[in-house]
Amino acid sequence: MLLPLLLVLMGIHVASSDAVGNDRFGRLDTGVSGCRLTQAERSMGCQRLQLSQTSSIGLRIRFSGLSEEDPGRTHQLTFVTGPGTGDPVLSCQNGRCRLAASSWSGTITSSSLVVFDQRGLPIGLPSNRPTTGACSINERRLNCESQTRDGLQRSAEARL
Repeated sequence: MLLPLLLVLMGIHVASSDAVGNDRFGRLDTGVSGCRLTQAERSMGCQRLQLSQTSSIGLRIRFSGLSEEDPGRTHQLTFVTGPGTGDPVLSCQNGRCRLAASSWSGTITSSSLVVFDQRGLPIGLPSNRPTTGACSINERRLNCESQTRDGLQRSAEARL
């Protein structure tokens, strides 16, 4: 009895999301300069930034880079934010996005670090953790600073 109701509600939700337009959904993947990520006082360079917007209330921010210590390995530090303040971060059309925000800040809800080998396979499990902190965009600079409940500090910054 609940399954048909659930399917109807899901259909209405999907239809209403599509009717609003897809300007809220998409991803920006770009090379960046001046990019560094840090975990527990260990700093690494990064070359790519991916911003994924799946709704009007959150953003996934992923910093990626080649390992300076282990050739062939890459690392990804990801922050997930809740609702932000300021301009919308991305302006998207058909899933393709461009940076729209000149200033923005959002509260971080979780962070994750994962390392990949030269074949692109993960080395171990991602270290996903509930996190407190904030990400912000000011003067074409993206900065994220966070701390997990057990005190692990993670941060990243890049020029856009």
